Amino acid sequence: MKQIFKFICCGSVDDGKSTLIGRMLLDTGNVKKDQLEDAQKASLKNGSTHFEPAMLLDGLLDERAQQITIDVAHRYFDYKNVRFHILDCPGHVQYTKNMAIAAAQAQAAIVVIDVTKGIREQTKNHVRICDLFHIPFLCICLTKCDLLPGKGSFATRAPIKKLTREIKALLSKYHFEYTLLPVSAMTGCQTQEVLQTLCAQAQKAARQTHQQKQRVLHILAAKSYRGQRYYYAREVSGLAVNPGKYTLYPQRLPVTIINVVSPGCFQIKEDIDIAPGDCISNTPLQVNNLLSHQTIWFENPTENLLLKHGSRVARVVRYTDQKLEVDQPLLFHNVEDFKMNGFGVFI
Repeated sequence: MKQIFKFICCGSVDDGKSTLIGRMLLDTGNVKKDQLEDAQKASLKNGSTHFEPAMLLDGLLDERAQQITIDVAHRYFDYKNVRFHILDCPGHVQYTKNMAIAAAQAQAAIVVIDVTKGIREQTKNHVRICDLFHIPFLCICLTKCDLLPGKGSFATRAPIKKLTREIKALLSKYHFEYTLLPVSAMTGCQTQEVLQTLCAQAQKAARQTHQQKQRVLHILAAKSYRGQRYYYAREVSGLAVNPGKYTLYPQRLPVTIINVVSPGCFQIKEDIDIAPGDCISNTPLQVNNLLSHQTIWFENPTENLLLKHGSRVARVVRYTDQKLEVDQPLLFHNVEDFKMNGFGVFI
């Protein structure tokens, strides 16, 4: 089974996000003939005199008509034994929540900056959100370099040197690992460097996953079949679950997985009741109804709040800017330690 590596592509309006991803799909041979023909027709219909790779991504009719990205566009491409999952994020301010939802799932981010416009406020917002959601690596793509005057390497041109200094000053406030790449997505110039950077990050993530020994399962459902009881779970850790000794939370009871029927489906030895929302883990979990938090609000919060974490929903009984208390114990990690089990959603 191929490794899946998930990344977002974000930045301000019209900085060339969809064009860059469309070019990567072309460069990796992940565009079918009929898709390419449709995108070419859409380019001509929009009045363009040349093929626009962005048309391979903007699948919604409203988006193609307005030539913008509204929703998060999900695309996949295979390259060097990795399946890359792209989340192409909208750049408009009113769709920032879509970008944030995508960032919560991502292992890396491409931040696109139009070299003719430089850093804009929405670019800064997206960088802050990447930091809040603990995305460890940014690939800063300086796009539309073909529009700059001059010859020779993009990196030697004065506007790019100036923009590079500004970007480094912006990122000095954070703790990202990052790389800066000047490209022309429309022509395909230097987009291979972007692909090589993503491959390197995917390999790094695979090594870290292999070293990780923690296994956490959120129970989704239980079913009896021919006298045998099976449990269905979502793997939070992304690792294969093997037979062995675990702990059931929040009850803190020992359980033994004796048979893994298929990924996410197993049997246990003990005759105990496990409910949807419970967790099974081979390492200790925090169980508490008092949590510290950082929150992005997309609208003003009301007094009646619910917190959804995994498959469990709890009522918020007390809320401050830094702390919140819920009416039942939840199983969570510090987001710095284990990202996938450190997030929740207010309802």
